[in-house]
Amino acid sequence: MTSPSKGLLRRNEGSRRASVLYQLWREGPISRGALADLMGLNLPTVSSIVQDLIKTGELIEEGFATSTGGRKAQLLDVNPKCGGVVAVEFSSRGILSASSDMKGRLHNHVIRPWNVAAGKKATLDAIVEAIEDQKSFLKEDEGLSLARIGVAISGLVDEDNGISISFPRFEEWNKVDIVTYLKKKFKVPVDISNHVIGTTLAESIFGRFREHRNFIYVHLGPGLAIGLVVDGHVYRGSKSTVGEFGHMTVDENAPICYCGNSGCLETVASDWALVQQAEQAIREGVQTHVPEHVDDTGKITPAAIFSAADMGDRLAANMIDKSGHYIGTALAGIVNVFAPEAIVFGGSMSEDGERLIKAVQATIKRRALEPLEHDILVDLGTFGLQSGVFGAVAIALHTHYSSFED
Repeated sequence: MTSPSKGLLRRNEGSRRASVLYQLWREGPISRGALADLMGLNLPTVSSIVQDLIKTGELIEEGFATSTGGRKAQLLDVNPKCGGVVAVEFSSRGILSASSDMKGRLHNHVIRPWNVAAGKKATLDAIVEAIEDQKSFLKEDEGLSLARIGVAISGLVDEDNGISISFPRFEEWNKVDIVTYLKKKFKVPVDISNHVIGTTLAESIFGRFREHRNFIYVHLGPGLAIGLVVDGHVYRGSKSTVGEFGHMTVDENAPICYCGNSGCLETVASDWALVQQAEQAIREGVQTHVPEHVDDTGKITPAAIFSAADMGDRLAANMIDKSGHYIGTALAGIVNVFAPEAIVFGGSMSEDGERLIKAVQATIKRRALEPLEHDILVDLGTFGLQSGVFGAVAIALHTHYSSFED
């Protein structure tokens, strides 16, 4: 999952202690014997490491395995009360936060509305305020001290240097050194990743798809992005900025994208694009019931379009089908290259988007090579609209347990 400078790929013979912690975080509670088999080490070596970690309080003995005829084996797990983690997602939906123990169990989900008009300083202040509130919750309600912060953020991210390079449609947010900023504020390690990569990691660790070695996570919302799990690891590429699915060229006649290119998938198939298309059609006098499904704001929203389509509105249905065609065509190419076991959908468009997912599926079936698309599992993600904060805590804990230098 990680680059050579960070995490699992840095493990060597001198990092068995960290390896034990990582495996117990991922697989615990398990017995010493099962842990030794999993790691390919002999039992005395594992037992020695385990005893040291129990003494430091990082591991606990918890319960017993089912008896197979002899003495029940003692189960081991990481100590969830060693500290607390604050998880923050910053995306177009707002600033979402939650608190977690060291096992990754999330509590106190909070969302703070946000829009571009807030500006860079107010946005950073709101992120800090969210973390402060969660830090207080950890101390007062859980009895835990803040040990680490995980941030999942939209746009391009330089993980190695802790910089948020850009945020979609937020011009003032440019090369923000958010990790350094938060470290100075809170005096704990801070980990950052693109929110889709974080969600992909969460699916591979905590989610229903953790048994799949090769799958694609597809985020459908104001932005379109993918995460790739290859041979059990989240693929990171050489620059940790993989997955910019929304900027694949699919229609040269499409509007200019905010990235400066023309023909990007995001300009014709995202929920933002659907709203633009609906508003344009209404201005041109197209008959549609979409305005009857708007919320109290009176503005056209993706939810209004999906609702109208469900009620048989032709404009809404045609726009969604066309969006599904574009997304499915792009995904078919990825299926042909990676031959995944599963395609997992998340993001705001997937929550109420049964028609969209079916259109995507049908297009993949038509356009991908039959031996490669046959029997692919297609399903919604595990975490729904909380996927970003699950991704943020996965980022923080993955780095914590796989970085022996810490």
